Amino acid sequence: MKIGNPAISQAQLNTTKQVTDSKKTISDEINTAAQQQHAQSNINDEPALANNANLHNIEVTSVSVYEPDRFAKVSQTLYFGELPSLFRDMQSHYQDFMSELEKSDPQLAQQEWGFSIDESGQLVVTGSISDEDKAYLEEKLNENTELVQLAKQVPDVLMKGMAYDRGADGKANAWGKYDVNTENLKDVLNFREVLESTYTERDDISYFKGNFNTFEFAENVASQLKRNAEVKFSY
Repeated sequence: MKIGNPAISQAQLNTTKQVTDSKKTISDEINTAAQQQHAQSNINDEPALANNANLHNIEVTSVSVYEPDRFAKVSQTLYFGELPSLFRDMQSHYQDFMSELEKSDPQLAQQEWGFSIDESGQLVVTGSISDEDKAYLEEKLNENTELVQLAKQVPDVLMKGMAYDRGADGKANAWGKYDVNTENLKDVLNFREVLESTYTERDDISYFKGNFNTFEFAENVASQLKRNAEVKFSY
């Protein structure tokens, strides 16, 4: 069950619109190319996607600067591998937490707040709510040991993927160009926004396994990086 939040809720999109919107909004980022690679390599295994012309015709703008090994590492760490897998596993724990919060404090469940992980490995709450409410949410979130253990893995996986993206010259065109570290991650990536935007009722093929929209994941994280992080390692 998804708990709607007016501050961060987004319309759920079908596969075709996800890929099309990605091309429009972040066509200068490598996750567009990663979508193509993943779709093309698995297209015959997914009958629902095999005849989707949009997946076959994505315009790739930056893949040429990536050698194959580097590209594969970036894609399978950041876009379709380790990082989205962590958030997919977090999804059910987050939805259970929100269901309970909706029962105990429905007003707070609807307010504008988010959470992330700090450098000490604790979930921290942000947003325009009172300090008392932040403390309450932090206590409840950190009691969810499964959610915490998954969230604690995000910084290392994200940093590893960004290092792959930068390559030997330390420069990148995509997510690796942003300055994100364990200290500032909590101010850059709002886990609640990722989990809200990626929730889907679909659970029929790998792209939507665990009620998790893989395409929306790449789009949302790229959007948050663009909004909240400093570009420091670009060409």
